[in-house]
Amino acid sequence: MRKFQTVLAFALIAVGFVGLCSRRIAAQDAVEGEWRLKLDSGWGEGRFYLELRTENLRGHHTSGSTRDAADFTGLDLDAAAKGGPAHLAWKRDAGTFTFDGRFENGEGSGKFRFVPSQEYIAGMKALGYSGLSLDRLYAFAEFDVSRQFIKELADRGYNGLSTDQLVALRIHGATSEFIRDITAQLGGKPSVDQLVAMRIHGVSPEFVRQMKGLLGKVFTVDELVAFRIHGVNPEFVREVEASLGSKPTADQLVAMRIHGASPEFVKGMRAALGRALSVDELVAFRIHGVSPEFAAEMHQLVSPDLSGDTLVAFRIHGVSPEFVREMKEAGYEHIPPEQLIAMRIHGVSAAFVREVRDRGYKNPSIDDLIQLRIHGLSRRASL
Repeated sequence: MRKFQTVLAFALIAVGFVGLCSRRIAAQDAVEGEWRLKLDSGWGEGRFYLELRTENLRGHHTSGSTRDAADFTGLDLDAAAKGGPAHLAWKRDAGTFTFDGRFENGEGSGKFRFVPSQEYIAGMKALGYSGLSLDRLYAFAEFDVSRQFIKELADRGYNGLSTDQLVALRIHGATSEFIRDITAQLGGKPSVDQLVAMRIHGVSPEFVRQMKGLLGKVFTVDELVAFRIHGVNPEFVREVEASLGSKPTADQLVAMRIHGASPEFVKGMRAALGRALSVDELVAFRIHGVSPEFAAEMHQLVSPDLSGDTLVAFRIHGVSPEFVREMKEAGYEHIPPEQLIAMRIHGVSAAFVREVRDRGYKNPSIDDLIQLRIHGLSRRASL
């Protein structure tokens, strides 16, 4: 299974907070930039999209997300929709954003200013986070890395986290409640990287509970994340179990999703072959293009007792229904599977049969045809 040790770094790159400067905060320091607010963002009543842009945090930085109107003072959504001046404030534990500008045609824009909270700075120092840079404080305010959040993490056993880890947990919504519930389902304490990975890929406590109940075991975080990445959900598990008649492993479920061995495919292959099939067989069928239609046709043309391995070998070497029909038309009605494969390997085709006969070979056997392809044609009318 793929490991997710780099998820945290990736998440921080995505929001532009890797390599933040170490400039120390002073009382007069502030961050200034531009804001844009879209009222009709489709995120539901009382919510809107807010974008912040600044160029004084070691270069250009832009971030945007949906916000709750209730978190802002001075904002009347009805009045804003009609247009007019904008004077808003957004208070966070780490500091306060103030916004000035205008609303027009359902959108607002203007200038903003962020001023860190000196009380927060002192409180963070007491929690072990001293010397925070201005841009780090800006990030803590934007993503609401509050002192209460840090204390809640400590109560869950997550002490002394880096500032990068704190931001990543907030960006991806790994709340204290999520950590409590997911830990209870996993039966052990996940790492910060694992918490972030589970939030990114949608591994919820309910998902873990359902998968555990269906398959009768506790899965690792890597397995659960792989389930979500590849679309292994409870509905898929139930349908696969019903079609297989057995419980597949985590790796088998992921392999079936990767290669498209759906419950419908399983049912079709079982009907075509008249027997239960292993997951390995089904995955091999999907990899090599053995479909229910192909299996049924080859059973009719070649033999009703073809094995799964033989069908896969047919697909690998190009033994198609068309090839079998052409050889039948050439006078070879019942060719064993192994000879069909050998003919394709050595290039014995219906056209080659005609060429052999044109050279004077009267009734060449399949073995004769293969040898002639291997060693070359010569006139031997005795065949």
